[in-house]
Amino acid sequence: MMHCFSKEMLNRFSFLSILIIVVFAINSCTKLDSTTLGGDLIPGSDRLATDTLMVPVTTTSFIENDTTIIDKTVQHVLGYVNDPMFGTTTAAMYFQMLPTIYPFSYPVGKDSLFLDSLVLSLSYNGAYGDTTASTTINAYRITDPNFKPARRYRVSESVQFSPADFLGSTTVKPTQIRRGYKLAFKGDSVFNQLRIRLDDALGTALLKESTTTGFLRNDSAFKAYLNGIALVADSTTSGSVLNYFLLNHPNSRLNLYYRYRKTDGTLDTTGTVFTFVPDTIRSASANKIHRNYNGSTAQPVLLSSSPNSLAYLQTAPGTAVTVKAPGINTVAGKNYIIHRAELVVRQVYAGPLSIENAFVQPNLHLYTVGADGKNAPIPFDSASYYIPSSFDFNRNVFAHNILETYTGGEPNFFNDASGNRVGEYRMNITRFIQNIANGKATLRDFRLAAPYFAQFRAPENFTFNVSSSVSINPISYGRLQVGGGSHPQYPMFVRIYYSKQ
Repeated sequence: MMHCFSKEMLNRFSFLSILIIVVFAINSCTKLDSTTLGGDLIPGSDRLATDTLMVPVTTTSFIENDTTIIDKTVQHVLGYVNDPMFGTTTAAMYFQMLPTIYPFSYPVGKDSLFLDSLVLSLSYNGAYGDTTASTTINAYRITDPNFKPARRYRVSESVQFSPADFLGSTTVKPTQIRRGYKLAFKGDSVFNQLRIRLDDALGTALLKESTTTGFLRNDSAFKAYLNGIALVADSTTSGSVLNYFLLNHPNSRLNLYYRYRKTDGTLDTTGTVFTFVPDTIRSASANKIHRNYNGSTAQPVLLSSSPNSLAYLQTAPGTAVTVKAPGINTVAGKNYIIHRAELVVRQVYAGPLSIENAFVQPNLHLYTVGADGKNAPIPFDSASYYIPSSFDFNRNVFAHNILETYTGGEPNFFNDASGNRVGEYRMNITRFIQNIANGKATLRDFRLAAPYFAQFRAPENFTFNVSSSVSINPISYGRLQVGGGSHPQYPMFVRIYYSKQ
């Protein structure tokens, strides 16, 4: 049977169809907004009304008692920084370059060997600070017999050397190291290498020493003569930049260039290398990093031991912030569904722009404070971001993968009221707060930091501590001034999106 519709009926039908579609679309949009508050929501009824609770906090900044160790296979830092906000940083490197084999020998006798030069080269891995600044680097000979390869040195520890054992110096900029230059020996171009010509007397000694009775005969004899090289940045002539180097790289070595007389009486030019061997038997290394907060903007706050309107976060070895939020307990015992809970941290611009561009925002990590006062993961949330990996034998820790996309430790950027580009962090504590509401968790204080590795105390009945499997930040890379709990414009606070069941 055929049904016929008039033009008027068709128009009415079209209007009703469009109206239904619009109403459906509006309803769908409303439903979407109520279920995507910040992501990773704990499931709840889409039809429940969502409220927001803003919980004030108090913040106390402090200098961490840092036990960071920089292992042999990772980048080391060298240089000098003068930052008005955090004061000065000086970083020195100590390491051993050794013969590739013992007893070490040359292709001809020492009477037929003639020195060209002795050059230390280090593989360059980047810079932090003013990359246009020059750094004057002085090299010294280490004779300290206590510098041992089996020991893992903390960043607070240095190696003894005498200024009288001066070996050489150079002044370089990061741009010069990256740009590269030609070698006098081969005419080849090298890039991303720091090169320091060392004292000819040391080069001659290495070239002319007996391979059977002298210090080239075995490892202990060689280290008794040259137990390593110390590199120290001259703070009086250096600019504000830290440079990063890899000792465990083919380009990091002691290059001995020399000429030797061939059987036909002519001279040929060649070279040999002394290398860094990153094990517990051959080469030792240490990386001393010293922070001096005297006269800095942060110093009064760091030394006050009291809550402040500003908080200061500096990458390890650096500072951290204790965060207290007792108001979170207002949700305890409540029949709430927590859709999202987060600690909101916002940068307070200090300027000038040249300094802000040089000293970048780090990644942050949020801990809780355990009953013993040590760092602990965030209860319940850690199950979502803290994934067991393997045992790290170099660091003697159980390594865990940390999902920063969950924790919120990476900065987002916005323009503040004055148009300055600043960072904001939203640290996820959703599941912890949900379990406080359910009566399954007790509120703890928080600790906010910009760590090298996120380190945690050993769990009960465990001998070894726990750590992130990879670094959260490069060592000494980044710093941040943020609003404390009482800041008038950009306070730190806890924000909770919830529904009543």
